Order: sequence, then C-alpha cells, then structure tokens
Amino acid sequence: MKSMARLFTGFIASLLEAWQELRIHKLRVLLSLVGVTIAVASLTTAVAGASVAQQLMTEQLERSGRPALINTYAFNQRSDDLPAADAAVTEAFKKTTERFDVEYASMVSRASGYRMLHQGTSIDPELLVADPAYASIHRLFAQYGRWLEAEDAQNLAPAVVIDRTVAQKLGLDENSLPASVDIDVAGQVVSATVIGATSTRDGGLDGQVWMLPQTYEHWFAAKAPLTDATYEMWVPVENAEELAVHFSAQMRAELPGYQVEAMRSDYLTWGGDENLRMLALVAGGIAGIILLLGSLSLLNVAMVTMKQRIREVGIRRSFGATTGRVFFSVLMESVVATAVAGGIGVLISVAVVTNPKILNMFLGSGIDQMPPFPVGAALAGILISIGVGALTGVLPALVAARVKIVDAIRV
Repeated sequence: MKSMARLFTGFIASLLEAWQELRIHKLRVLLSLVGVTIAVASLTTAVAGASVAQQLMTEQLERSGRPALINTYAFNQRSDDLPAADAAVTEAFKKTTERFDVEYASMVSRASGYRMLHQGTSIDPELLVADPAYASIHRLFAQYGRWLEAEDAQNLAPAVVIDRTVAQKLGLDENSLPASVDIDVAGQVVSATVIGATSTRDGGLDGQVWMLPQTYEHWFAAKAPLTDATYEMWVPVENAEELAVHFSAQMRAELPGYQVEAMRSDYLTWGGDENLRMLALVAGGIAGIILLLGSLSLLNVAMVTMKQRIREVGIRRSFGATTGRVFFSVLMESVVATAVAGGIGVLISVAVVTNPKILNMFLGSGIDQMPPFPVGAALAGILISIGVGALTGVLPALVAARVKIVDAIRV
C-alpha cells in the first residue's frame, strides 16, 4: 500500500515538474503545440465530420427505404396490367401484414395528371399516395406541421404533406400552416389542406406531395384512378428474405388469379453500405496523414530544443537526478504539452462541427437528425495527442538520459 502511495506521489510530482518546465520554456512549448493543436483539431474534425457525413448519407439512402425493405407486387394473371392498385389487393396486403405482425406497411402509388395552385403559383410536384407508415419506412420527418395520420381520411378537405421544395415554390413556411391550396385534376379543382412539410426534396424540380389512399380514392379517383401500386414493409433485417418468401405465398392464397412477388430492395442489398465504409476509410486515412505530419513537426522541435538544454540536464544530474528520473521528466513534458494541445484542438473541433452555418455550407441539402458531437472523436483526439506526446518524447528523453555531467559542463 505504501509503495503504491509513493508511486502515485512520484507520478504527481513528475506532472507538476513537467508543468513548471513548460511554463519556463513558453516559446518552445508554443512552437511545439501549434502544430499539435492544428493536427488534433483537424483529426478530430475529420472523425466527427465523417460521422455527420455518414448520417447524411444514411438519411439519403434510407429515404429509398430503411433496411430491411420488402416490396410486394400483385399482377393480375388474366391481363398484362401493371401491379394492381385495387381494393382486393390492398385488403389482402393488410390481412397478410396483420398475420405476420408487420408494424410498418404501406401501399405506394404515384398519381399523374394534376397540378397544385396557390395564390397565382402553379406547379407540378410528384404526388405519392401512401399510408401513414410510409414516413417511418422512408425516414421522413415533418420539419414543421405534422405527418399524415389515419384520421385525416375523415377530414372535410383532403389533407396533404409537402416537401421543402413545394413549400418554397408556393411561398409557405412554418407560420403558414395549415394552409389551403388547390389541386386541379383533369379540370376538377379541389381545395386541400397542407398540414405539414418535410425537409426532404427528392421529387424532382417541383418537389413531392403525399396523400392518404383513402383521401385520393374519395376525392380524385373518379377523374384519375390509380393504375399501379406497390406495397412496402419495413421489417427486421434478420430473416428478411425468408419472410418475403412466406409473405408472397400467403398473399397468393388471399388473391386467386394473381401473381404475387415479394423481394427485399433496400440499399444493403445492392451494396449501398460500401459507400459508408469507404467514407470511414477515407476519413481515417486523412486523419492518419494529419497526425503523422503533426508528430513529425513536434519531434523536430523537441529534438532541436533538447540539444539546447544539455547544460540544464547536466546541472540536474549533478544535483543527484537519476537517469530514470531525467528520462521520465522529459517524457512527461511532452505528454503534458500534447495533452493540453489535444484539449484545445478538441474544443476547436467541437466549435467547428456544431456550427450550423458551417454545416449548411458543406452539407447543402441539410440533415434531418443532426447527430451529437461524437464522444468517441473527442476521446480519440485527447488519447491520440497523449500517445503522440509519449512517442515523440521518447527520443528527446533518451538523449537527455544519456547526457553526462562532464559533457554538459563543456557545452
């Protein structure tokens, strides 16, 4: 117990001694730490920035469907029609999803032949007819307002959700909602209510609009009936392919005369995750190069300054400092200095990565769920700076430990 106490006391004394030495050699320390601070700040920013970029890329990929996404198509075998969009298929899909206990499922169809009008502005956005679960399946979030709910099918006016592109073109903002717009379908104009807007803009030049299937059937199907549809499910990744096989077989039993196909189609099936891994590798490579340059700069300054401190080390040896004490003292100077530099570098990185203006400048299209600053990146910055200090301090410490009192006096 006493030996542990002495060891701890010696370690604290070495830290205090190293700090005093750093205060004495302020100019040398400043020259050494500028490079380390920049290197650690760059490294931490690269790691944290990669996390933000991965989040943005994941959102972009998952807007096509979260893993595991299963698409189901029902073809009428007695005709060459596209996948059917009729009540029988929809009912069979609903019954089958309930039987398989699927929480997130939606019919999806794209309507055509309509225009959206508001205060003299006329646009042609893409109209998607989908169930409320579509938002969860495709990672959609209402930037303001809210998403569609099943109860909206009972509204006295059609309820729609628009994306940011449509909102900008129609001059709508957070304070404008709910807003009334006109939808022209084959000459029939219906007043609809915009209840929410998402931050996404994936639907072409004029954006996207979403509406419930029941709403479309009630207000617009007579003039422009839906001719095709797909049915989507978001299920756990484990055994998703096996679920698709059993699901299609069960739906075929519910739909005599129909051919039913169910298949997985999320980005993991076509290697979209390779882009995420590549991004992480590139960020890691950049961080490694930055760290190497910072380490070389620190080592160069440390070696040059150590040659100027030969007399100082010799005097310490003459007063009884052992070789181990001199070695550890010089090593701790480097470690303490780089730890301070690492802390400053991490603070700079946090300020940069969490700045909304800088993020908007580089991300452009924005991000729906901004991830917090990665704690791992901050810890990595601190630990790596300490490791760099230890590695780059070994050579100067060895030089100092080998100094002889006679040689130091001659300098």
